[in-house]
Amino acid sequence: MTVHTPLTDETKGLINAARLARMRKGVRILNCARGGIVDETALAAAIESGHVAGAALDVFEREPPGENRLIGLSGVLATPHLGASTDEAQELVALEAAEIITGFLLHNEVRHAVNMAPLSAAEMADIKAYLDLARRLGLLMAQQHKGTGLRAAHLLYRGEAATKNTRLVTSSFTAGLLESALCENVNMVNAELLAKERGIRVTESASSEVGDFSTMIRATIETDAGELTAAGTIFGKQFLRLVRLGPFGLDAYLDGTLLIYRHRDVPGLIGFIGTVFGRHDVNIAHMALGREKNEPGGEAVAVLNLDNEPSIEALDEVRKHPNVTGVEVVKLPAAGAPLPWLVGG
Repeated sequence: MTVHTPLTDETKGLINAARLARMRKGVRILNCARGGIVDETALAAAIESGHVAGAALDVFEREPPGENRLIGLSGVLATPHLGASTDEAQELVALEAAEIITGFLLHNEVRHAVNMAPLSAAEMADIKAYLDLARRLGLLMAQQHKGTGLRAAHLLYRGEAATKNTRLVTSSFTAGLLESALCENVNMVNAELLAKERGIRVTESASSEVGDFSTMIRATIETDAGELTAAGTIFGKQFLRLVRLGPFGLDAYLDGTLLIYRHRDVPGLIGFIGTVFGRHDVNIAHMALGREKNEPGGEAVAVLNLDNEPSIEALDEVRKHPNVTGVEVVKLPAAGAPLPWLVGG
């Protein structure tokens, strides 16, 4: 007797002890359809009693079958499930694999990825700038928290950003947050799983309400030392900007070498830093300033985009100024640099 039926609620256990008993003695059972259609316990008992002469099976209720009473019986031929191993099936699998790889290499299409939603070429083109922005925010914050225990991260999407595939964007942020700390290859497919394995909770929320910017991503991370917040936006279709760092609003480029210095907003400090860097052959390409409540004299933060990395001696000179409270160098990809997981960015 051979089995030719799909496994459904109606066919589960279709060949059971009662039906086996009604079959002619010496019958042989062949099941290459689906495991579970034949009651394995009943079949084993029928073979042991001699009513069923034997069975050939390449499907089981649990695959791989592991410890299974049937496999040890001399009248049973058991093989791995071979349903996709015909010449025709192998050819179709090879063609499909080639089509999937071609779609990714030529169009950045993501199809049938594990733990990731499929993404067409048009969707990728629409979301790529957001993936880039989120990753850069993650890289920035990874260098800001300086290895203090990372507990959680939360992303808030506002305006147009809330209409995108935020799950993928969150994964891109998480990849940026983790990639410098892990030896493994971190990307937007495995990043959230790697975070979960390390006890880092990653969450997101979205609001269609537009604030100061038509689109914005705000990231907050919780560490053993406290919370850090940064927010970014996209000007036009490709210009990435850092618009908030902690409590300070500003407008800084999110690319290349950044010097972030925290200070009291007093006269002469910008000139001092410019003089120090000039003496050490460090060129300042752009500067953005954020002030507490936008009032002079209070706490402030400045982000300088530099054409070259400052020396330790130059940084030490800046740190020694009595009104400078913190100095950090952050390294981000160059403007327009491709995402490392996507061919052609």
